[in-house]
Amino acid sequence: MNTKRVGQILKESREERKLSVKDVAKETNIAAKYIIALETEDYSQFPAETFALGFLKNYASYLKLDTAMLLNLYRGEQIEESQAPLEELTKPTMSSFSLDRNRFVTMLSIALVAVAAYILYISFEDSGASLEDETANVTETEDTSSTEIPSGINFVSQSVPENASVPFILTEDRGVSFSVNNQQCKMFVRGVQNGKANIGFNIFPEKNVYFFQTAEGEETLLSYRIQELSSLRRDIRVVTQAVTEKSAKVLVTLREEREGVVSKPVGDVPIQVTLFFSKPSYVEFVIDGQMGERGLVSAGEVKHLEARDRLEMKVGDGGAVEMVQNGKERAVLGKPGKLVKKIFVRKQNPYDSTQSIIGELGE
Repeated sequence: MNTKRVGQILKESREERKLSVKDVAKETNIAAKYIIALETEDYSQFPAETFALGFLKNYASYLKLDTAMLLNLYRGEQIEESQAPLEELTKPTMSSFSLDRNRFVTMLSIALVAVAAYILYISFEDSGASLEDETANVTETEDTSSTEIPSGINFVSQSVPENASVPFILTEDRGVSFSVNNQQCKMFVRGVQNGKANIGFNIFPEKNVYFFQTAEGEETLLSYRIQELSSLRRDIRVVTQAVTEKSAKVLVTLREEREGVVSKPVGDVPIQVTLFFSKPSYVEFVIDGQMGERGLVSAGEVKHLEARDRLEMKVGDGGAVEMVQNGKERAVLGKPGKLVKKIFVRKQNPYDSTQSIIGELGE
């Protein structure tokens, strides 16, 4: 088992090739201070984790190391360090198990208190059971009521094209935001009980959430004919493919459009981007000013992004990703191993003030 850390692997590999930090900086165009930061694992030197991962990938490629292994090792080290304070707090500090007389008296007192507490628990068990039943009934009622979106949920933006079904992975801390006829909708999970997921659905800018329960294999139709969803512009078909203890996988399809809804004018379409990953790469998405997905994407994955006015993307390895933007020809995003940043915005059509077009900053 390899017990070496990321910094040690990088430094030893550089020294084996008899390269100085200055040599590496010149060949890779990475500042010397960042090379030293990677080898010493001083990641506070980087303005954001995006840069640390991008430079780590470039440096590893230059040294002909296994970049995927190093990125996974880096992730593991970050998780271990985040857990270290808890481990230190819970680590036993006693060096000996010998007990003197005072300790014996103390432990005996604790044991007596525990026995007394247990007797009290037994005596009130019946009343406690009835209270639990009452609480359970209240909880079941709350699962179907409307409330605001819980705080702490990270919403990832996805697009649902016409005549296509798109899978959503929903958890209690990660939901999906998508557009329906230029109407922003959000979907997430609020608990799973007895094999049924309690899924929340919100229509922006409304604050209330419509909840429905669904099990694997069941189909739900979110329709504007439902009183709580009267503002919805078209029906949405939701088929539940899988339910686990804390998540659900659903297949979402756009259905019947509401009568009387005025179609959006040609050109007044959302910003739509689809990314195809041939290799693992770090990404960061900002959608209409809100942070979207951020992290490492595996090879073979496809990401559908949609924004109304502004979409910002950062990709750690431009050569590992191909992009389709608003129906344009599929093309490689950038050079292999290079960090790529793209910003798409909605602009007014210079030839028709009633319509808008999608443009890229810098074009």
